[in-house]
Amino acid sequence: MNVHARRRGYSHAAWLAVLLALGLATPGLAQMRRVVLLYDERTDLPGLATLDARLVATLTAGSPGGVEIYREAMDLSRFAADRHRVLLRNYLRAKYADKRIDVVIPVLGPALDFALAHGREMFPGAAIVFCGIDRREFDARRLPANVTGVILKRVFAPTLELALRLHPGTEHVLLISGSSEFDRRLVEAARVEFRAARPEVTIDYRIGLPLPDLLETLARLPPRTVVLYSTMFTDRTGRPYVPHEVAARIADTANAPVYAFVDQYLGGGIVGGHMYNLDVHAEEAARLALQVLAGTPPSAIPPVERLASADVFDWRQLRRWGIDEHQLPAGAVVRFRDIGPWERYRTTILIAAGLLLLQSALIAALLLERRSRRRSQMALQQSEARVNVQRAELAHLGRVAMVGELSAALAHEINQPLTAILANARAALRLIKSDGPGSVELRAILEDIAADDLRAGTVVHRARDLVKKGGSEPRILSVNEMVAEVLELARTDLQDHGVVARTRLCSPAPRVFGDRVQLEQVLLNLIMNASDAMRETPAGQRLLIVSTVMHGDAVRIEVEDRGSGIAPDALETVFEPFVTTKGDGLGLGLSICRSIISAHHGSIRAQNNSEGGATFVISLPPTTGTGPLNAS
Repeated sequence: MNVHARRRGYSHAAWLAVLLALGLATPGLAQMRRVVLLYDERTDLPGLATLDARLVATLTAGSPGGVEIYREAMDLSRFAADRHRVLLRNYLRAKYADKRIDVVIPVLGPALDFALAHGREMFPGAAIVFCGIDRREFDARRLPANVTGVILKRVFAPTLELALRLHPGTEHVLLISGSSEFDRRLVEAARVEFRAARPEVTIDYRIGLPLPDLLETLARLPPRTVVLYSTMFTDRTGRPYVPHEVAARIADTANAPVYAFVDQYLGGGIVGGHMYNLDVHAEEAARLALQVLAGTPPSAIPPVERLASADVFDWRQLRRWGIDEHQLPAGAVVRFRDIGPWERYRTTILIAAGLLLLQSALIAALLLERRSRRRSQMALQQSEARVNVQRAELAHLGRVAMVGELSAALAHEINQPLTAILANARAALRLIKSDGPGSVELRAILEDIAADDLRAGTVVHRARDLVKKGGSEPRILSVNEMVAEVLELARTDLQDHGVVARTRLCSPAPRVFGDRVQLEQVLLNLIMNASDAMRETPAGQRLLIVSTVMHGDAVRIEVEDRGSGIAPDALETVFEPFVTTKGDGLGLGLSICRSIISAHHGSIRAQNNSEGGATFVISLPPTTGTGPLNAS
């Protein structure tokens, strides 16, 4: 063999090893998992059908790779002969000879007995996960290593207590059961519980009576009798029965109320009882089976004991025997309630009545609408007028409040030129009194006096414009000029707070049509708020940036600070009235700002900066012509 052939041989061997490894590592891909559900009775019987559906649903949902489920209903109660079991064993062994069964789930004791006796022949290598087996039955068995399951905890005394509670004055208690081994095991367990719980109560045990004799006895029971029914797989003559069918015959014939211990009998005439629910055990057994299918050996999964009993009653039988629902224990479940027309169609009736009332109200409203339309229109016009007046009043009060806040800064701003005027005037007087030449100095002094006077006058004029009522006439305004005027007005206040103000003004200056006083009021309010927001910011980092930008079809004015920012949940409400973060604020400043900007057909919003602080953005429509402001 040459070198190339040897290399090809090594390559094929390597690929074969990989494929074998994958096959061993993923057994779910190599073969389908198979489960057999083994029932002692027909699955169309009440209760078993629900249990079967729960088993299948849980197995299917928990098997992403897929699972084949087979169902075998052995009908052991109607075919109780040993010959039937032998034929059944042979049939199942032949039926599943070509299929590898991974898990068998026997439901109830007879099915488990059959699986333990013949499981190795029928399903070689399969694990057994039982369901609905009483612990007393479990303790009597020696379970192989391949067996686990869910232990059913049957209780009998609570049903006797319920019957005596609902029928005070009871003088006779009759317990009915079959005579099969399984029937007798249950009766013996019930007998032990009854002696411990109610030793003073005498119970008449009717075990294994042929059904005709039993029904004849039940039809002539003495007054003040209650009947307890366990199971009846066979009578003492060996005749087989289906326990569910016997329960219905007993309840229909007896002239006394019949109680039972398992909810599978409910609906056939049984009043109720403290009943165990096999559906819960079915789901738990399916989960254990899924663990086995996933690779966990049954010997590593100890049997699980579940107490799944509840007080359950048939509403129809409560009425039949005159039992008041208020006598039932708290938390009792009542099934098969007969819903009357009102309860059944209450929602429909209420909706129809509501629609009729709504239609009547709508007709009345339409009849009154024409009469009240003109009055409503007049009232609306008057209301709008009042709103406009109130808006103007609020804006004016806002400006007065801001000037009040700026009073110290304005006083300082005005005091500076006045002090300079006084000093220059005194210097001029000294020059006039002296005989020396000083015309040049005197002219410079007088020019300083005039400049300082103009400066003081400008400050007073701007403050007066802000305070005066009514604002100014709308006109075309330079946004850059407005920013400069407002910053000049707030300059001293910003200096007192240690705030450095900068501008980023676009060129050419954008223009808007509006009320200068009102728009400057908005800018001043935002600047003062930004200054207040930076009180906790270190002195060297208090930076205020005012920008003007042409952004698409809008003029934007941005006021940015380096303060503490705005809480995320307050960004949407910060412009609402009476919402404020200031300890002494009224919460009207930003609300007034939004009202003014809205009247100018613009918008205002707030956002937090990634580097800290917040930015308020005003958007206004640009203008290239003139015209009155169409305030809304």
